[in-house]
Amino acid sequence: MAKGFSLEDIATAIGKTRQSISLYEKGMQPTEEALDTICSLLSIERNFLFSQRAYPIEAEVCHFRSLRSRTQTMTKSVMARAEIFEEVVRSVEREIVFPDVVMPDVSAFDISSVNDIERTAELCRREWELGLGPISSMVNLVEKLGIVVTTIRGVDEKVDAFSVPHQRPFIIRNDAKKSVCRFRFDIAHELGHLVLHDGITTGDTITEGQANRFASAFLMPRASFSKEFPALRGRQFDWSKLVEFKSRWKVSLKAIIYRASSLGLITPEKARSGFLFLNTKGYTKEEPGDDLIVAEKPTLLNRAIEVLPHREWLAILASIGVTEEIINELFGIKHLGATKSPLRLVM
Repeated sequence: MAKGFSLEDIATAIGKTRQSISLYEKGMQPTEEALDTICSLLSIERNFLFSQRAYPIEAEVCHFRSLRSRTQTMTKSVMARAEIFEEVVRSVEREIVFPDVVMPDVSAFDISSVNDIERTAELCRREWELGLGPISSMVNLVEKLGIVVTTIRGVDEKVDAFSVPHQRPFIIRNDAKKSVCRFRFDIAHELGHLVLHDGITTGDTITEGQANRFASAFLMPRASFSKEFPALRGRQFDWSKLVEFKSRWKVSLKAIIYRASSLGLITPEKARSGFLFLNTKGYTKEEPGDDLIVAEKPTLLNRAIEVLPHREWLAILASIGVTEEIINELFGIKHLGATKSPLRLVM
């Protein structure tokens, strides 16, 4: 399922019926020829098909946005990728020491309170010694906190990002979403879930709203945002100043307007007029100033893999039952050669 193939797709590829593939899933032994064809199609080894998943992941455990348009097949495909990714991370972590996971204790806060979410975001900035200025790289930050980040390829745009709150938390983000500002907000959103929703089932409008508020407050602290937000020119937005503000804080124009409205710096009516202007101009996926912000890419796992000799990396993949090809295809992860770095990653 990780490649997104349905039973019908696999059946067609190997010249069998869907019912035959379903029987294989239930334990019926395929022919040697069919087995080889399936493994070749899915870029996996035989042991992948006959082993229990070491770390099964259910969608209910993940901080996964609940979308009615997200099909069961899509969900299963993404969950299968998450399981493979976690097996890779855990296997590599047996050889390489990753950064400790650093999460603040927010149990004293009431996450149903908007003000307490603001205070939670401020606490995180204090504990992580971030100050009140712009965060230069969200992905570098969360990786320093011990959270592994990856992107997945070939997934419908209906999937944004999700996080898995395991002992070694990780965030998976859809590579199809190209906006740098959206990437940063998605990472901050998932960080919000990991901070706020330990042991809480998410995906509903309430928890999604809480994660969005955390992301907004974390990326744009109210103290500094209120001081720097560009004043209106009469009754109009100063769009050139807003683009400059966007470039400095690395957040979208829509996120800026929403934040200004939530802090009472502009009226809800003025915010709606700003959103309408952006939509009318066609700035739904791309905005002015996007080209001024450098893209962010995960490096933690890639750096860990590069420390390993290639033969050890291949042995890890073989133990899981996957190939270099499928790992590169799904996650863009590729071994680039061993280095003489120490077996501890310093972020």
